[in-house]
Amino acid sequence: MFPSFQPRERRLLLVALLLLVAAYGLFLFWRGCFDPDEGRYAEIPREMVARGDWLEMRMMGFRYYEKPILSYWLTAPALAVFGPHDWASRIPLLLPLLGTLLLMRGLVRRHWPRPVADPALLTMLSVAGIFTGLALLMTDAFLVFWFALVCVALFEAYAAGASPARRRNGLLLAAVAGALGFMTKGAVAVVLPGAALFCWLLWERRLRQLWTWWLLPAALLFVGILAPWLWWLEQHNPGFFKYFVIDEHFSRFTGTRASQGHPEPWWLFLALTPVMLLPWTLFGIRALVRGWGRHDSLTRFLVCWSALVIVFFSISSGKLMSYILPAFPALGLLIGRWGLGEPQDDSVRDRRLWRLGLAGPVIVALMLAVLWIGSWFQLVPARVPQIALASALLFVPIAAAFWFARRALRTFAGVWLVVSSLLLGLALICSPLAGLNFNVFLHLNNSGLYKQIAAQLQPEDQLLMFFDYRPALVYYTQRDAIAFQMKNELAYGMAAEPDRRGSLETFEQLRTLASQCRGKLYGFVDPPDVARRLGPIREALVPTAFPKTPDTVVFEVIFPKAAPGP
Repeated sequence: MFPSFQPRERRLLLVALLLLVAAYGLFLFWRGCFDPDEGRYAEIPREMVARGDWLEMRMMGFRYYEKPILSYWLTAPALAVFGPHDWASRIPLLLPLLGTLLLMRGLVRRHWPRPVADPALLTMLSVAGIFTGLALLMTDAFLVFWFALVCVALFEAYAAGASPARRRNGLLLAAVAGALGFMTKGAVAVVLPGAALFCWLLWERRLRQLWTWWLLPAALLFVGILAPWLWWLEQHNPGFFKYFVIDEHFSRFTGTRASQGHPEPWWLFLALTPVMLLPWTLFGIRALVRGWGRHDSLTRFLVCWSALVIVFFSISSGKLMSYILPAFPALGLLIGRWGLGEPQDDSVRDRRLWRLGLAGPVIVALMLAVLWIGSWFQLVPARVPQIALASALLFVPIAAAFWFARRALRTFAGVWLVVSSLLLGLALICSPLAGLNFNVFLHLNNSGLYKQIAAQLQPEDQLLMFFDYRPALVYYTQRDAIAFQMKNELAYGMAAEPDRRGSLETFEQLRTLASQCRGKLYGFVDPPDVARRLGPIREALVPTAFPKTPDTVVFEVIFPKAAPGP
């Protein structure tokens, strides 16, 4: 293993690989579902399995058309076999994770020398955007793989000197992967790789080679896969075509959709990209300096690939961090190839660039330490709840890695050992080891609370969500919840089936529900909303013994009985 490295470096890399595998394993399988994203993409396939109907897309009983069906189909079998556990919902993520790894491994080893290909691949695997993005249950994780497969197939089809058979096979493979990517998240799986191909050929002054007769069979194959699927899906999900293809593509991009979410400034992704490249971000400066003017064909293609993704979504009116995940396989390879794999030349400038790159892992280690100290000593109690003492164990592998790599920090192996330990620390701080209420991702993980509630619920009890929808609550309790004055992404489904029970708009309707509930009616609300929005029924909110989290407090809703008349 790692034949292009020296024996001592190989030992360090082997230990680092074991740490990284442990980090991925913990982050995938030893933490609860984040709301709303992971809760949503776990709950929809759970409902498919529970209903025995894998053809309709519903969330909390309402039609939900914001994403196509393929990622739900990939998730549902694991839930059917293992049950609705958080770890079971993430088993399908091994497909995009391992698939992307193998795909990029084959690409770099075919087109780059082994001594620079291996660092490039290992760097990509340990970029924060890849580590978190491919281990979170979202459609974006699956899209990353299909997107990468389209890009790699197109690159191989149009690589200089590619044979007619290679071009044919690459285009046909890109058509199949593009159709599957469309079935996962939409047209970006085809449009952006195609734009990257155009820009790359233009850069290499080979644009005339773009046309080939095999484009026609590839296009027919793409349409032949997609058209029957769209027709079939529309039959079982009325209105899907207009909502997803028109509203979710064109109207969302232009900002003309009736309900436009996530409005952010154009520069958002320029600011987020360095954060998502941690701990390797500062090695990007060395990659720019060492790679400038020496780029090969694959480097040029990876630049086009990553730049098109970031520019396209920067133009879009709606923005979320996960939108640019498809750029990070390319960015990770570029930093690894030119920032770490490129041999050091012992010049003063290069030594300074390497030391600057080393500052990235040190900064991440300090960030984890500051976060832990601030949480343990409750320096900002309103924002960061207290962490469990056992979580201090996360610093053991980090400290050990810095110690063993202290004399090897001028080598890729030594730095990668430190980075792998940092990712393991991140996985531990997001795990139950950190305690019920602690969560580094904006307090959106209430899985421990929801599991406690699920264990105590009686068949006649009911759940009520005030203002914010909580699909993870429904997932863990495996029962529908009533939505009070809540629309969000459920608005379309509620409007499509107005007679379907499941939502309330007035306090009088809430009073009626409470009077008809044969068991306990548990209400879930963000703490600031108790005084701000629930003042008129404050006397009906009875505290419970369930723990309070930074964004959730649980009440039993009991309206006082009206006094009898004279």
